[in-house]
Amino acid sequence: MPLWRYPFLWVAAGLSTGILLAELPLYLALIGEVLLLSLAAFFWWGLLWGRIVWSLPLFALAGWVRMQAEKWVSPADLRHFRGHLVELTGYLLEEPLPSRKTYRLLVRAEEICFFLSGQTIQPLGNLVLYVRDSSVKYLPAGTRIRTAIRLDSLTSHYWNRQGVFIRGYTPQVAVLGIARDYIWGYFLRLRQQLIQAMQRATPAHGSPLAVTQALLLGYKRGLDPETREAFMLSGTAHILAVSGMHVGLVLTLWLFLLRQLPPTWSRHSIALSMLMLVVILYGLLTGASPSAIRAVIMGSVALLAQMLYRPYLSPNALGFAVFLQLSIDPALLYHIGFQLSYSAVGGIIVFYRPLQKALPSPKKKLFWINYLRDLIAISLAAQAGTLFLSWAHFGRLPVYFLLSNLLCVPIATLLAFAAVGWLFSLPIPVLSTWVGYIPYGLAIALVKVVEWLSQLPGASLHLPPIPVGIAVGATLLTLGIGAWWFAKKQEEEKLPLVI
Repeated sequence: MPLWRYPFLWVAAGLSTGILLAELPLYLALIGEVLLLSLAAFFWWGLLWGRIVWSLPLFALAGWVRMQAEKWVSPADLRHFRGHLVELTGYLLEEPLPSRKTYRLLVRAEEICFFLSGQTIQPLGNLVLYVRDSSVKYLPAGTRIRTAIRLDSLTSHYWNRQGVFIRGYTPQVAVLGIARDYIWGYFLRLRQQLIQAMQRATPAHGSPLAVTQALLLGYKRGLDPETREAFMLSGTAHILAVSGMHVGLVLTLWLFLLRQLPPTWSRHSIALSMLMLVVILYGLLTGASPSAIRAVIMGSVALLAQMLYRPYLSPNALGFAVFLQLSIDPALLYHIGFQLSYSAVGGIIVFYRPLQKALPSPKKKLFWINYLRDLIAISLAAQAGTLFLSWAHFGRLPVYFLLSNLLCVPIATLLAFAAVGWLFSLPIPVLSTWVGYIPYGLAIALVKVVEWLSQLPGASLHLPPIPVGIAVGATLLTLGIGAWWFAKKQEEEKLPLVI
């Protein structure tokens, strides 16, 4: 498994290093860049490695420049107008979220008018707006609003990482219509319409419906804290995060339909291009989380490789996904979902095949036995990749994660397929109610199993906290040693196909 055959891994490593260097003082960043150049020179001249090693310092510089551009504050940025009383016009970037006594709105500012001077400008930036009027809870994403507020500083580390530094409080807002140029708003409004249709057709409301919505559409706001905690303690929280499993189910369903066509059409570039479009639209429909977009990119690369009759190499696709996401938004490097998603996939790429070979294989090829063996290997490999990051971010380790995946993943898979069928029946009121009993029953079973697992003695092991930096280093070291150790045993064509 020669490393120079995966150029995008080098590109991703260099870009990530540059983003991290941007957090250091300038002189330390320059020292780091010089060290990378020296390292590349040593590998090129000393060990006669290929020219690919120069991508590390080159893309590290590109990452540093990209992060500096992200930090640059425009004269029209909202941060320059802290403390001013203004009339704000903007549109909602997502659905309102209920808080204790108010509703939280994430707003993209379009125009502000200063009350004292009467000056009107078009600012740059987003802000968090807290509204007391309960009628805003029905506003869809993309709704244009106008209100009078005072622009105050927002010092939350969570929001600052997302480029939001301003907040405001107001008793009510005036609704102006829909922002037609907010493209993602169309997907969010479509998701909201599907959620409302599911709520009308469901046999009963509660945790099963919320789990179905989270599993299929990535909508987690309906989950109560107890259900979230149960999934966390049982080690099955990844089921509710739209990722490779969910995109893989979409690909499986549509590839099955394509196989019903004549052979010349099933592999036709038009059919595969339409499938790629379906995957991209599904990723946007589910909220475009970091894990969903990673799976969409890797799935699209797999389809493109099939169209071009090229081999699909998971490490290359993984590096390309990192490069693409961080080029668009370098702050994603610090996102928990981004870190866990990529570390899990890295663990599967490195450890899945060796674990699969190490597990006993029956002489007769029984589907369920092989399925369980593969599920055990994937669960252990993903856990190896995310162990240190989960330790750093959550401070605990699910003890029964293997049993949880063996019991819950098959139920979740059946639930996902049943929920897709339910979605197609939603336009027919009576039929959709009857069809809804199938996913609802599976969701009840999933919730009950998760709750039982979370209540087992010693369900989670609490660990002393460790810094995230140490966890990232330990994760990279684990994956690096694992890749080196199994490099001679794994052949190119036997690398797992991961999305």
